[in-house]
Amino acid sequence: MAVQIAGLRYDSPLPFTVRQRFILNLGPPIIAATARLLSRSCRHEQRGLESWESLTKGRGQAIVAVWHESLILAAYDYRHKGLHTLASYSFDAEWASRALGRLGIQSVRGSSSNGGGQALRDLAVVLGHGGSVMLALDGPRGPRRAAKPGVAILAARTGVPIIPHAFAVRPAWRLGSWDRLSIAKPFSRVISMYGPAVPPPANTSPDVVEETRLLVESGLNLAHQQIEAMLGIESEWAVCVSEEAACATASSNR
Repeated sequence: MAVQIAGLRYDSPLPFTVRQRFILNLGPPIIAATARLLSRSCRHEQRGLESWESLTKGRGQAIVAVWHESLILAAYDYRHKGLHTLASYSFDAEWASRALGRLGIQSVRGSSSNGGGQALRDLAVVLGHGGSVMLALDGPRGPRRAAKPGVAILAARTGVPIIPHAFAVRPAWRLGSWDRLSIAKPFSRVISMYGPAVPPPANTSPDVVEETRLLVESGLNLAHQQIEAMLGIESEWAVCVSEEAACATASSNR
């Protein structure tokens, strides 16, 4: 289980209403227990383990890159393995971080839009202590399956490589939220795949950070497409990209 590090913020500074505090006390234990129950009923398959093993054998740590839609699946996979992640200050993030805590994953607080600079410094402290970090690259608000630059900046500052980790499940419930969060149905088939590790950027110059950001984003999306094909899932992302390309072609032909 991940141990909290002195000096880092693990709670939200925002005040919550009486109703919100009631939900925060009741909801996370139920969410964590439900995730365990559903996940234990599923058949889990892992692909690309050689990428993970070769990386962790050398360093013993990594920055794990996932999409926000895979958080529940990833949380079960990394339960009680000593990882830290990042959560924003919001009420939704508060109950999510408490649920993750019950799965042995600690959440430092901040986001790309609020407290992001401090959050990156805190995550760098975690990596400096020899721990590993899991980041939902398109959180907390999207756009979906588009990586933000923070992961590349964190890698450059700490020298820790990034490894994409994709998850797909069938059958599943999909929330109507921006991320289309996946929740495994009982007895589902879950496939996860590690992509090739991406080395940390040599520095934090915008061009170098952008190059790394694109490598991680494309590697994670490619892994998603591969495992979605294994499950016979038509990738919503691929459809979206195809529609955008068709629209762009039509516009250029006018």
